[in-house]
Amino acid sequence: MSRVFVAIFVFLSFFGVSVAEARDVLQGDQCKVAPTEIVHNDLFVLCRTLVIDGQVDGNILGAATTAEINGTVDGDVYLLAGQLTVSGRLGGSLHFVGPAMEMTTTAELEDANADLLTASLSTTVAPGARIPNSVIAAGYQLLLNGAVGGEVNFWGSALQIDGTVAGDVTADVGDSQSSGVTELQTFLTLLPIDLTLVRPGLRVGEAASIAGRLSYSAPSEGIIEGDLGSPTIYTPVIVQPDLTQIAAITEPEDASRELGIFLRQILREFLSLALVGGLALLVTPGSMQAFLRSLTARPLPSLGLGLVTFIASFPVLVIISLLSLLVIFALGLLQLGDFTLAGAALLGVANIGFASVFYFIAIFVARALACLGLGRFILRLLRSRLGPNVNVYVELLVGCFLFAIVFSLPVIGWLVSAVAAFLGLGAILTRLQGYFEARRRLSIVRVSPSSSLPSRSEEARHYPPPMLDSGSYSPGMDNLPPGFQWWDED
Repeated sequence: MSRVFVAIFVFLSFFGVSVAEARDVLQGDQCKVAPTEIVHNDLFVLCRTLVIDGQVDGNILGAATTAEINGTVDGDVYLLAGQLTVSGRLGGSLHFVGPAMEMTTTAELEDANADLLTASLSTTVAPGARIPNSVIAAGYQLLLNGAVGGEVNFWGSALQIDGTVAGDVTADVGDSQSSGVTELQTFLTLLPIDLTLVRPGLRVGEAASIAGRLSYSAPSEGIIEGDLGSPTIYTPVIVQPDLTQIAAITEPEDASRELGIFLRQILREFLSLALVGGLALLVTPGSMQAFLRSLTARPLPSLGLGLVTFIASFPVLVIISLLSLLVIFALGLLQLGDFTLAGAALLGVANIGFASVFYFIAIFVARALACLGLGRFILRLLRSRLGPNVNVYVELLVGCFLFAIVFSLPVIGWLVSAVAAFLGLGAILTRLQGYFEARRRLSIVRVSPSSSLPSRSEEARHYPPPMLDSGSYSPGMDNLPPGFQWWDED
């Protein structure tokens, strides 16, 4: 449910603004509104570097690699950027999508109903900054060191509160005992952004104050040192244990509980694969058999194609999203009003639908296809005992059961799951590629049937009379002209 909300939030953040009155445009490598400059309308931006030192009387909508807002914006801000720094005054809400966003100590949202909505790797609200209403954030971390006049909703890994919150706090965070932040921080050094990540989990500092209720879910309890207005509601998230953790448990009750969690995970994996595979066989049995033949005939090319396609899908989706934003941006420049909103809604639904269908096939259908292939291989080895004919659904169930066990194993489980997904995805793409190539090479010449004579007299008047057979034949062996000789006789 939280993922659906995040998707809706990102969609509404950029596509829920009216652009009928926008007139001013900034585009290029370096875009700047000087301190003495005033933009009297909404401002569209498409820049590498954006700096707002002056005043914008309307809204700001657009994209930039890096952006700074040091001046005044009377309306809302809708921005897609690599890094955004806000040090000025905003009259409305701030909507941001990108890797990093920071509100410095001098940042101010003036409207009493102004919100902060972000979908970013890191969102920081510095001490002294104030959000009059609510904060809605999704990403890796949210650092709240300023004041929030409403509620806070966060979905991510790390939530750190050292400021004041007048409303409730609801959060889904990661495991505070995890140590994976080091590897992620190393990866971020490759990106041209200045960003420091904190450890996952919830932390409420000593100087923090939450007037409402704190509700959060996490694999482990957070660190709460500040002042809370109501008792904390903690919902533990059960993490899938591996066999090594179960074997290390000395208490029989704990071991049986963890083993039960492990077996339930296997059951969930088995049911999901069997359900998806069964529906695929029921709806498109011929296609599944064709995909399976492609998998068994070319396993290594299928693995490579699936791996490359899955990796390439992420930048492709980003490019498609950026192109969609550019199309919406162009429509906004034409001042088409409601048509722009309709186009934005259509493109947003199309992008979300395409991504959902692709990843459903890549993660579920592809693995179910691999399960079917494994089950058929195992049962063919046992053909002498089971007989020559085995139901295809039995093959699917056997493969799903074996794969469900392997997927739940430590260390190698995720690797086998990924290989199965890549194999199935590559087989599907290989089969589709062959199908379209065959259709392209197949040339069917359609000969139009000869016209028949009309059956009605009024139609026949428009045609020439038919040619009659005169009955005369060309000279031949039985009808030679007088005096004809084949050769001279001696």
